[in-house]
Amino acid sequence: MTDVNAAPAALPDDTRSQILTAEVAKYAKRGWTVETVSSGQAVLSKNKRIGWFWNLIFVILTGGLWLIYVIYRALNRKKLTAIITVDQYGNVRTAG
Repeated sequence: MTDVNAAPAALPDDTRSQILTAEVAKYAKRGWTVETVSSGQAVLSKNKRIGWFWNLIFVILTGGLWLIYVIYRALNRKKLTAIITVDQYGNVRTAG
């Protein structure tokens, strides 16, 4: 007979690696780039998008003066970072 209150068994490292690879692939499909991958953890990053439509309208309305701001924003974009971890039981956690 099995104990209902027993803790779940820990997964082998290769199974955890497969789960992590599948989760990283989901993020990569959405435009994230992989910075590092180690055992059970991956760090991904993505540049924040710039709304080009309204910036183009403002550039046209201001006669090009708004272009200074657009260039500044394009060169100093914020970077989004996500950390994906898979624990020993196969639970996926995302931070960031």
